[in-house]
Amino acid sequence: MQTNVRDYSYDQLQTIKSFFTEGEWETLYASMDDYIHYQDDDAQTEDLIGGISVEDRVSSIQSKIQGLPD
Repeated sequence: MQTNVRDYSYDQLQTIKSFFTEGEWETLYASMDDYIHYQDDDAQTEDLIGGISVEDRVSSIQSKIQGLPD
């Protein structure tokens, strides 16, 4: 599952990427490996942030980070 996203131009993606240093992006990406451990397969939808499982949110965030231009 992917959270809501729209298409961004290359320039917009460059602007987004400039919000953080490369090291900060790597830290955010790596922190998802720790955050995934909060996955609770028995959690009720109303208890989930945005109604989306931790696993799906982590996957979506990592995918978006990987999609930023070099």
